[in-house]
Amino acid sequence: MTEKSSSKKFSLQLKFCKESGFNFRDLFSENCGLAAAINIPNASWITGQLITVIEKRGEKGGGVVSERQGKIYERRRVGPFSIQFRDFNEKRFRLELPGNMAIAHCRYATKGDPGLVANIQPLIVTESKYGPFAIAHNGTLVNVENLKAELKQSGCKFDATSDTEILIHLILSSGEKKIENAILYALNKVFCSYSLLIITRDKIFAIRDRYGVRPLSVAKLGSGFMVCSETVSFDQFAGVEFLRDVLPGEMLIFEKKSEKFRSLIYAQAEEFFCVFESIYFSNPRSKKKGIYNEDFRRKIGEQIVLENPDLKGDVVVPILDSGKHFAQGLAHVLSTRLQVHNGDLYEEAFQRAHEPLGGQSRSFTATTTEERISVIRKKLHLKKEAVAGKEVIVVDDSIVRSHTAKIIVEMLRQAGAKKVIFCVCFPPITNICPNGMDFQTQSQLIAYKRSLESIRQTVGADELIYLQTAGLYKVVAETYGGGICGGCFGGSYPELPKYIAK
Repeated sequence: MTEKSSSKKFSLQLKFCKESGFNFRDLFSENCGLAAAINIPNASWITGQLITVIEKRGEKGGGVVSERQGKIYERRRVGPFSIQFRDFNEKRFRLELPGNMAIAHCRYATKGDPGLVANIQPLIVTESKYGPFAIAHNGTLVNVENLKAELKQSGCKFDATSDTEILIHLILSSGEKKIENAILYALNKVFCSYSLLIITRDKIFAIRDRYGVRPLSVAKLGSGFMVCSETVSFDQFAGVEFLRDVLPGEMLIFEKKSEKFRSLIYAQAEEFFCVFESIYFSNPRSKKKGIYNEDFRRKIGEQIVLENPDLKGDVVVPILDSGKHFAQGLAHVLSTRLQVHNGDLYEEAFQRAHEPLGGQSRSFTATTTEERISVIRKKLHLKKEAVAGKEVIVVDDSIVRSHTAKIIVEMLRQAGAKKVIFCVCFPPITNICPNGMDFQTQSQLIAYKRSLESIRQTVGADELIYLQTAGLYKVVAETYGGGICGGCFGGSYPELPKYIAK
């Protein structure tokens, strides 16, 4: 597709969105976890191990699909992956999900009924001219409603409410003889964001959209391969060799019994990776372009101090776990500036309970206000003596709706903190996210059309400090050297700055 035709295509999509009342949140739906094992004995067991490490990416459902002798085997359930597969040991995986090729998925459902088993991925086609195949998707698709309407008019029947099913129908209706070409046909019909895994009778395809919004990486284990949304999952296997990230606009093709894979660049890359992956979603020990997320987060904390020369306090308290490494970077630089002689200002005054009864979910991925508040109070325990009578600099990764921030400030006040300075290591989130975060409407965002002072009053802090947008871009440039999607804090989504921001 040429630049001109791409521009025209996107302009038409945007016109449809405006006329139909769409907002950008409607355009994208999921941020999930993907895993695959290729040419590895008991591949389903391996994918289960890969997904379990990153299941916090999505706890609303999980599934595994394997292949043996041209037949597809599957298990898909609603609920956290580790719970649904709790009774599956290595032997049971081998018996019920046999074969040397498998893909797995954990779901963070923000579009499509999270309680509907038909929406749990991988989605499966049992019979087709390409044979059986299954698809797992992290991300979402722009023009889902008009495409769905067109497909229904042509006789396609939809069993799920997930946008991923559209890809299946596009593949089946492509008219192509080979599934590889049918997949390319489908990709040409949709707009980002997506990382995909597709398993057939003899191949696994690993795909990222041209903007690389969502992560996907490859490692080698013995004579086989593993693919996963996050690199941290590979590290649990002895002898694993990390190979590389799947490139934006690239399709990797793994074939049964082959010790090599093919690379097909199907779209011109223009990187706009979701920086919220490095800020929040991805495991601190996962890497982006060879850089640990935790090291990036420490640099962000250091940047906060550089931007605020008057910042001072008695103790720097992270909101665990996501605020930990930001606070470490902030405390280290601030301790040097304030010439703290008895160590570091860093203090983990909050202790996080990972599995309290009724508090297993992430507060961010909880689906109602009441659920979020309940989860927060169950998860955070405050050592009151660490903050009583002190000026507390509390550090978190972001403020989205403000529920967490308000409760944290309230807990610090009740513990006797003399002053609360709330440092947010991300610019104010003002826009609906089109890349897979659960910002349903702009009215849910505390920073939407509100001043810093108004947000401070809502949160209840004495001072409120956000990372400046320029500071974020500075650290990203120094760390990764690539483009990011800044839509949630600046309105610049993939292609929007170039084609319609004029």
